[in-house]
Amino acid sequence: MIPRKAEAEHTPTWKKEFASSLRLAELVKSAESNSQLTGNSDVAELAEINNAFPIRINKKLTERLRKGDSDTRERVLRQYLPHSDELKSNPNELQDPVGDVAAGKTQSLIHKYQHRVLLITTDTCPIHCRYCFRRDYPYPQTSSQQIESRWGEALDYIRADQSLNEVILSGGDPLSLDDEKLTELIQALEGIEHIKTLRLHSKYPAIIPSRITSKLLHSLSNSRFDVVMVLHINHAAELSKELTAAVSAMREVGIHCLNQSVLLHGVNDEIDTLVTLSRELFASGILPYYLHLLDRATGTAHFEVSQERADELMQGMKQRLAGYLVPKLAREVAGADSKQY
Repeated sequence: MIPRKAEAEHTPTWKKEFASSLRLAELVKSAESNSQLTGNSDVAELAEINNAFPIRINKKLTERLRKGDSDTRERVLRQYLPHSDELKSNPNELQDPVGDVAAGKTQSLIHKYQHRVLLITTDTCPIHCRYCFRRDYPYPQTSSQQIESRWGEALDYIRADQSLNEVILSGGDPLSLDDEKLTELIQALEGIEHIKTLRLHSKYPAIIPSRITSKLLHSLSNSRFDVVMVLHINHAAELSKELTAAVSAMREVGIHCLNQSVLLHGVNDEIDTLVTLSRELFASGILPYYLHLLDRATGTAHFEVSQERADELMQGMKQRLAGYLVPKLAREVAGADSKQY
């Protein structure tokens, strides 16, 4: 007789790591013990910040960063740790800074630019970036399962528009879906003949590399699509051996791996930091793609880098890097027919 395994033993590694994420309760304990994890916020502020945009931090990332120097640790964690500045109001901030809501065609589909649409697959992410441009996005329902029920309307819209050739899976993070559910969605999209390219935007490869499972690779590589995986990495210290292995596995099955970063004050707004990031991304098999100026979502003004400083940094990168290692500096403007370069 084959012994029955406990349910926990069947849980994929990536789900276990996701479940171990640090949230409000852990940060309250950190605040009470004066831990570095609390940033500049006290217990009351943490609760208020969490109410506006819930806290989720990857535990393994914080443990790995403890082994490095304090400046690097502070820069990387600044992206994910709640900060009292999130509670300050700024007239330049918007709840929908890139016009996603206005461009919504169904409750799960955004159509801004010609020939491609973006499908909101889930409201769940492996980590909550404090600069997130969708922190106030009105997701259709509070549960991912309810969001999935809206896909039918989105698929009908895609079928009806013959001018489309690319679908971008976003969220939340599309890799928050189980392999089975993601495969089901991919197969539904494969039935729409005019769609040729499938693009996924995900933090998982950098935050929880174990999410790149053999089942996921099989599903993506056996589809008829040209598949593009766009990673979100802002600092070279977020790269790891596990990430490089995951990228290698994706490239072996024909998945194109690109990276888009956000230019963030106090995180990566130094020329050496950006040059190192581009070089180490390429060494890991990832091509630098975009360097985004901040989308001015509520509570994010403390991350903003001026256009003038961004231009200086780009010029420095052009002087020190080969052209293929220089990402495009881009800003997304609500209502525009393309990104602004």
